[in-house]
Amino acid sequence: MYLKNALDRGGGIFKAILIVSAAAALTLSSQSCKEGTLNGIEMCLRVLIPSLFPFMALSALTVKLGICDLLGRRLGGITRKIFGVSGTLAPVILLSLIGGYPVGAKGIAELKSSGAISEDEAKRASLFAVCAGPGFLINYVGSTLYGNAHIGMIILLAQVISVIIIGVFLRLFCGEVKQFSSNRELYIKSMPLSNALVESTYSAAEGMGKICALVLIFSAATGILNGILPGNLLKIWIILSEVCSAVKLTAGEYPLWVTAFAVGFGGICVHFQIFSALDGIKINKILFFFIRIIQGVITALLTWIFSFVFIAETEVFSSGEVQNSALFGGSIISAVVLTAVMFCFIFSIKNIRR
Repeated sequence: MYLKNALDRGGGIFKAILIVSAAAALTLSSQSCKEGTLNGIEMCLRVLIPSLFPFMALSALTVKLGICDLLGRRLGGITRKIFGVSGTLAPVILLSLIGGYPVGAKGIAELKSSGAISEDEAKRASLFAVCAGPGFLINYVGSTLYGNAHIGMIILLAQVISVIIIGVFLRLFCGEVKQFSSNRELYIKSMPLSNALVESTYSAAEGMGKICALVLIFSAATGILNGILPGNLLKIWIILSEVCSAVKLTAGEYPLWVTAFAVGFGGICVHFQIFSALDGIKINKILFFFIRIIQGVITALLTWIFSFVFIAETEVFSSGEVQNSALFGGSIISAVVLTAVMFCFIFSIKNIRR
């Protein structure tokens, strides 16, 4: 009890120091904060809202119209064997692959709140139904940043495969999750199309507002840190914190596989967006973070392989400045080793749960 009280007091002191430091940084670096926030607003208006909002609305609409239940009755056997979850989640998993990072989490939350899936199913699906969408990867990363839509398609393919691999490994190492009884009537009363469309749009707008707000906060923090952190530390912060800024940075300075890692990892800002979209579903955040690292490594490794298979022009994958590549170890062997270590970590989960 004494230790717990001491930890609580220590946590309170840390939070107070953090707030005071943030207030001081905002005061002393107000111009940098303003510029970072403006960059975030531009990113939201030009990239995030156009690529995410329609899919978030569609994700909610599939639940409210009863489509998830309809498909779930036919796909239950397949999804149980591959991912260890019921077929009701099949449309949401698909939407997460074509919609973008928080779309899957939003759909999972909708199914959980409607009573169509169990808490355990929601937790399992939220660990692997995380993927950047084709609009972001093909239009922004490929066409805009690299001037080649095929590059975006390569990263997208690597991302989709990484999601499937992680889902399968979770099924193999952690087993099938607890589902509702097969005798339970899973039918969700569907809404009229007009009502479902309105509610889905409102739900997507609310979720989009949360996403953009988080992006603005992280963009403001990056603006402030730009004048504080040395160059390499600032670049590490950008790559780990916010994916839009990360791919913009890596596309100009690092090999393509580094961009692919940033996309697979998603960034802490995206992680917070997913936690918010899950709407109270309590997942293991440490496990979620480690799986995102695994996904980043797998996506990077597959992108590195696919770049030799699908694209002949290898110069686009070379580093702009050789000395910068040392920042990330620069060895594909290290990526393979890290992948093996992470899979060992997932394998250990099964033993921990016993």
